[in-house]
Amino acid sequence: MDDSSEIGDILAAIGNERRIAILYELQQAYRHDESSLPYATLKRRVGIRDSGNFNYHLQQLVGRFVFEADDGYALTYAGRKIVSALSAGIFTERAGKRRLDASGTCYACGEAALVARYEQERLYITCQACGEEVFHAPFPPAPVAQRDDRLHAFEVWSRRWNALAATGTCPECGSEMNTTLTTQTPMTSIGNVSHRFLYTCTNCWARVYLPVGCAVRDHPSVIGFHASHNAELDTQPLWNLSWALSCEYTTFDSDHSCVHLRIPIETDELHLSVDDGGTIVSVAEVG
Repeated sequence: MDDSSEIGDILAAIGNERRIAILYELQQAYRHDESSLPYATLKRRVGIRDSGNFNYHLQQLVGRFVFEADDGYALTYAGRKIVSALSAGIFTERAGKRRLDASGTCYACGEAALVARYEQERLYITCQACGEEVFHAPFPPAPVAQRDDRLHAFEVWSRRWNALAATGTCPECGSEMNTTLTTQTPMTSIGNVSHRFLYTCTNCWARVYLPVGCAVRDHPSVIGFHASHNAELDTQPLWNLSWALSCEYTTFDSDHSCVHLRIPIETDELHLSVDDGGTIVSVAEVG
């Protein structure tokens, strides 16, 4: 990396408890609708009496993590990301291995024997009856350790993360995502389908392999189809949607240029065709 020296300097700038305290107080101010904090107020809240010492630490943050407004100081986007990571426990929280029952049935065997386990900052949904790994995704440790509704939080987190990636926007940094239809089945993939969309950020580390059903789950045609049949899609975790994860509901053109998905509800079906760039090219309701 050519700019490794600059990145080292950036990380060194936050490697001090007093600078972390400054970032934290600015975050707390923002949470309480204070768009910025005057110098004296920030100094008092951080608890540094010596003005020279406080100013030295503040200036190490100004420009990259803090900006100076007319009425005081506030966090930049990078500053908010750093404090959010600290608050989410990404650097400090350690959620040990956990195991709990998960709702729904396995798409592979149909048994209501799903369990969730949290290992190495990843949450897995697995069937105890047949051993199928139904669903998994990265998840920060803080909500696992602190929230009672951790499975609901995990499902919403992963679904929104996938939805952003599928629209071509990186959920981590906001950069463009490249889309490729692939037959690869890496350890990070989900579902028992033969083809997946690989979404790769052009700027950061983010990448995800998604079956077509997971990629289109939040598309208006899918949401509308469920609403017209009084089927509450938002109450169904992604791992309970067999059409999103099972090969039974997908077919492919012989030249692998298009994937076709059918979504059944009662006696009706929604048929979608998605090209190899991830764009829905046709939608039809059959009943």
